[in-house]
Amino acid sequence: LAHVVVKIDKFSPEACCVVGNYYSLKGKHERAVLYFQRALKLNRKYLSAWTLMGHEYMELRNTAAAVQCYRMAVDISETDYRAWYGLGQTYEMLHLYHYACYYYKKAA
Repeated sequence: LAHVVVKIDKFSPEACCVVGNYYSLKGKHERAVLYFQRALKLNRKYLSAWTLMGHEYMELRNTAAAVQCYRMAVDISETDYRAWYGLGQTYEMLHLYHYACYYYKKAA
């Protein structure tokens, strides 16, 4: 899929996210982050890119960057349960369980 999308329009934010997902599945999280950043250079309000980049930062154990990404996503759309859930996971990882519960409830 990544090869097909890149052939169609390699400079679209959607193509960058597809390639980012490809690298994420391969376990190359830093490279995935680069592609999500490219997508956001093309469209700063691309919700999926913010959320997916948050997931990648969680894989890299960079909780501060993950929180920033998830917060950008919920600023764009307060109804995006994936970003709220990501915030819950991040705060759970930080052993801040009250915050984690709050964000999990927002996701539900």
